[in-house]
Amino acid sequence: MEGMTSELSQAMGDNYFMAKFFTLLITMLHVSTSATLQSHIFNFLRIFIHNFRESLFKGSAEYCGILCFEILRCCNSKMSTTRSEACSAFYLMMKTNNELFRSQGFVRCHVQATIAVSRLVSTLLGESDTNLRRSLATIANFVKDDTKIKRGSAFPTEVAELMKRLKTILNATSQMKAHQNDPEKLMDLHYSLAKSYSNSPELRQTWLDSMTALHLKAGNYSEAAHCSIHIAGLVAECLKLQKENAHGCAAFTHISPNIEMEERGMREDKGTAGAEDHSYTQPNLVSLLETSMDYFEQGQRYEVMSEVAKLLQPFYEDARDSKSMMEMYGKLHQAYRKVVDIEESGRRYLGTYFRVAFFGRPFGDDHEKQYIYKEPAVTTLAEIVLRLQKLYSRKFGPGTPVNIVQESGRVDIESLASNHANIQITHVEPYFTEDMLQDRTSRFERTNNLSRFVFEAPFTRGGKQQGDVTRQCMRKTVLTTSHWFPYIKKRILVIHQEQFELSPIEVAIEAMQRKTSDLVAQVQRSPPDLKRLQLLLQGCVSTQVCTLL
Repeated sequence: MEGMTSELSQAMGDNYFMAKFFTLLITMLHVSTSATLQSHIFNFLRIFIHNFRESLFKGSAEYCGILCFEILRCCNSKMSTTRSEACSAFYLMMKTNNELFRSQGFVRCHVQATIAVSRLVSTLLGESDTNLRRSLATIANFVKDDTKIKRGSAFPTEVAELMKRLKTILNATSQMKAHQNDPEKLMDLHYSLAKSYSNSPELRQTWLDSMTALHLKAGNYSEAAHCSIHIAGLVAECLKLQKENAHGCAAFTHISPNIEMEERGMREDKGTAGAEDHSYTQPNLVSLLETSMDYFEQGQRYEVMSEVAKLLQPFYEDARDSKSMMEMYGKLHQAYRKVVDIEESGRRYLGTYFRVAFFGRPFGDDHEKQYIYKEPAVTTLAEIVLRLQKLYSRKFGPGTPVNIVQESGRVDIESLASNHANIQITHVEPYFTEDMLQDRTSRFERTNNLSRFVFEAPFTRGGKQQGDVTRQCMRKTVLTTSHWFPYIKKRILVIHQEQFELSPIEVAIEAMQRKTSDLVAQVQRSPPDLKRLQLLLQGCVSTQVCTLL
């Protein structure tokens, strides 16, 4: 037996025999058995935790992470005997980890348990977590009944803190269940959890992974790509801490300014199962970049693929990996062939944007907040109005009327019923200054990394909305979001708003400039779209200019 233990413990458990043995142990936990056999399995598991504590808590965090997940999964079992055995095993894990690192506590078990519950609850949407909550309460009570704990030990406090954190995750999941049919709110909840773990890379990655899965399920490939590239930026930052990567997430700036803003300066607690673990290695970073590249391709953001390729190339060169280099350039060749086709046809729709403002108590924290929504392809105003009206009507029920505010200007909140769900929806366009347009010369550059949007509202000095051309003014509202589109979410909060007005002559000049720009674009297209050109030429003599002259 001692020889077997020694064999399995080689290289801190990082060996072939331990991998097979551990897989068998986990399989036994999955198999449905009698209560007697299950009791023997958990007894064997407790012996394993004691005998191989060095491998579990000093070696790779992979074994500890998997074991935490499987034991906590059993803690949510409908069978009370299974829950009891699982609670006992998990308490033993914490205590063994704590005894091994007395000064640091059970840091690894703490981190991996949090990751495990985060993963577990993402699979429980629509299911009850009552049994898991009961098990956490049972584990908390074990500390009170443990007479072997020395007086003054920090272990009871740390257990209480862990149980509190796990319950917080469960509470957040309960909110997710309440909003599971509201894709934007559900994603916001995932985002807030990911953000709360900004200094715990594995925990942040867990929720970013969950967001990626949700986006892929909904067909939001651009957003899935950005979730994946954010994880890659996170890993790059961890590698920078280990001095294995010179630039960290700063190298991702050309892909999206969001990445450095959110992943930069990540700090990691000493002793956590983080940067030293298998997931934070250069091969893992390469894998994430390759996955991101595929998602960008599916999202038709072909130009971004070249920026990802610039990050991948040094790794391939260092590894002398000619095959991967060939495959990467093959993908780029296909991508830019599609770019050429798109430039000729002009047919690529990367999203339509709308300002959505919420008013009324039913919206809770979203009351009086406004967001920019990114909708698929060429979504019309009528389509998003219908979608949101149906969504919130189902969500709030027949007792709460959902009203669409028709005006696009400033809303008089006092005139709205506070117990109604009032929504104002306005189509917006990306906004660029003249200087920005000089830097963004291509059509793609004017649809990527967007944070400013504009909508127009006609008015006259006399108070009417419409008037003759000599009195027709225009009010432009420019909105700035907290992050750039595309992002890991499809809606972003508006953090700044400014307005300016155009006089009748300025309105006419802008109309002429817009018409001229459209005509030039059509004339320069090769081959020209004659039907579209004909439509543009019809009525190209502006009545505004004629009248004003």
